[in-house]
Amino acid sequence: MISKKKITIYFLLVGFVLIPLTGFLLRPVSFESLRNHTTVRILTQEGTLIGRGTNKNQTKQDWESIHEYPNFVPEILKIAEDKRYDFHHGIDVFAGFNSLRSYFFSEGKRGGASTITMQLVRIQNPDIRSYPLLLRKSFEILEALRYEVWLTKSEILEAYLNSISIHSNLVGFPSASLMLFGKHIRFLSIEEAVYLTVLIRKNRPSLEELSIRYENLRARIPYPIPKLENPNELTISFSSSNKVNVSEPLKGENQHFLNWIRTLIAIPSEEFVSSLSSELNSELNSIVNSELEGLTRWNVSNASAIVLTRVSGKEDELELKAMIGSKNFFEDGNGMVNGSLAYRDAGSTLKPLLYAIAIEKGHYAVNSIFSDEKYSFSLGQGGNYLPRNADLRYWGDLTLAEALGNSRNIPAVTAINQMGVTTFYRFLQSAGFNHLKESPQFYGPGLALGAGGTSLLQLTRAYGTFPLSGILPKIRLGKIDKKPLYFGTSTRLFSAETAEEIKFVLKDPKLRQRAFGRRSYLDFPFPVSIKTGTSKDYRNSWTVAFNDDYVVGAWVGNFSGERTMDVSGSFGAGRIVQNIFRSLMKDRPKLDYTSKFTETRNFCRLTGKLALDKCPSIVLRVRKKVLLPEPCNQHNEESKQAVLGVGFVYPSMGQIYLYHPSYEKQTQEIPVRIREIQTLKDPKLIWNGKQEFKPNSRGDLRLPIIRGKQSLVLYDGKLKKASVDFEVK
Repeated sequence: MISKKKITIYFLLVGFVLIPLTGFLLRPVSFESLRNHTTVRILTQEGTLIGRGTNKNQTKQDWESIHEYPNFVPEILKIAEDKRYDFHHGIDVFAGFNSLRSYFFSEGKRGGASTITMQLVRIQNPDIRSYPLLLRKSFEILEALRYEVWLTKSEILEAYLNSISIHSNLVGFPSASLMLFGKHIRFLSIEEAVYLTVLIRKNRPSLEELSIRYENLRARIPYPIPKLENPNELTISFSSSNKVNVSEPLKGENQHFLNWIRTLIAIPSEEFVSSLSSELNSELNSIVNSELEGLTRWNVSNASAIVLTRVSGKEDELELKAMIGSKNFFEDGNGMVNGSLAYRDAGSTLKPLLYAIAIEKGHYAVNSIFSDEKYSFSLGQGGNYLPRNADLRYWGDLTLAEALGNSRNIPAVTAINQMGVTTFYRFLQSAGFNHLKESPQFYGPGLALGAGGTSLLQLTRAYGTFPLSGILPKIRLGKIDKKPLYFGTSTRLFSAETAEEIKFVLKDPKLRQRAFGRRSYLDFPFPVSIKTGTSKDYRNSWTVAFNDDYVVGAWVGNFSGERTMDVSGSFGAGRIVQNIFRSLMKDRPKLDYTSKFTETRNFCRLTGKLALDKCPSIVLRVRKKVLLPEPCNQHNEESKQAVLGVGFVYPSMGQIYLYHPSYEKQTQEIPVRIREIQTLKDPKLIWNGKQEFKPNSRGDLRLPIIRGKQSLVLYDGKLKKASVDFEVK
């Protein structure tokens, strides 16, 4: 008779085994967790497959519902891999006994007995392959039981069919069917299903071995399947050499977008339908390469382009329709560099944003007057910043609209100093310029001239703020699981009134005529707002243009950073943008902008006040609800000559010069230049109200450097023409 003590020990031992085992089996298995290595099919707007996402195993794995498979596919699989699949609970005891008998008594010592469920456990837990045999098999058996507890037979089959390695880096029947046969899994034939099933046991069999395996499996299937008369029939699909995939053409123009989007898709999904138009992207690629052929002699080797479009009914988003990262993705060297995402000196392209926030904060209006004169801006701690215009000339007084349209540098630096570098720096960060990691002091006033850099995608997105009435758009990239995928978030940067004012300034060819001429690549036969940028030493050529439907950006230069042969934004990138915009608008109505918040006003271009008959006038669009300045009263018959531009080029009003006592005074003389001196009959200069100087015929002279406040007055005979005050410290 068994004692109570032994019974207690017996139950304790059983409890020690059953309780942990029960707890193990009761741990839930999520069907969705089995899709952790799925790679997303990435399609263009037209539905063309351009590639897949990536997983950590660097394999291609699609996922299709079991209902998408022809009925014979799971049946053939069960015949080949697990004929009692429908009757066991993860472990086939009969197959286990047969495997042991085979192992000990057969000449080949064949093993096996792994059910489909156990194979799925191995697929989902690849690390167990390194375990000792007994430990590995124990784990497989316990996990298989757990799978059978929590998953249906149909779910296990679906997971297995979508996860089993088939050929090379192809995982699952769906991806193998697409790559090897060029068809969706639902169109798979019976013989193709047999081919794929045979490959499960050995991914790369010889042709003879594949033929034998095919025939052995065919004989066990109760379906009429064609007999393989010639093994060479299999070479079309299973040759070990590389095969061109008709379903996934490697078009270089789509590869930059494909590689970028792979980094943004983080969630497992079957399909991502992008907003990218393969047709438009192909056209952009042709335009870029055609223009680069003509620019090669100017030492230009590469270019990038982007097209964003308006989304109907959406006021806070744009859609990415085209992205060209380089002239040829497959080019040796830098071909794979995505130039539309690379950061480079932005040149003058940030000026519209600078003036927009300056207007928004009340520092200026589009009719505000700037002095375009040579000027040294203090950087604090004894440092000075001396910007120059691209043409190395100075135009004197001009309106903000003219300064922006003609891309003058001195007014831009004046604006950022008035507003504060930190203010513009924070504004750029709110506009998505998150790459600005240094302090505002690091960039200084040069931030107005592009010193902080930008990328083409970042820049075109920021320019999208103007057609969207001051709202920085989020960029729609497509749909995944029928939900939109965006780059960035939308936020208001400035008012609709400010956006419209800048939009009209950048549209007006008369405002930029003085710098770019009457005819240039910036002019269109339909309304387009446009801005160029050229970085120092002509290393980067930028152009961004927009209307109510599109935002188009282009960059031209060299990925190496080598300078071009004086290729400016209007000439290099401007040609590309010109051709792209014409292509986009060829079948669209050429409607002019509609004005919602602005009206036309006539201003004096020298004072910024409302123009009278005798004023040199300029027509600008300004917001309707604004306090207009008084009419100009400074122009009469005697001052007509001033309209011609007589005055000081430098020194400019309030300019500060620094005297260094260690250097000889003769090397620190102050340069003076007078504009339009040829129009004066008897020019003379009075320095500090005492000393008289005669400028040469070009209007140049040099003054000795003396510390203190200084004044210069220009006379034509006895008539005072201009004056300037400056200081030497």
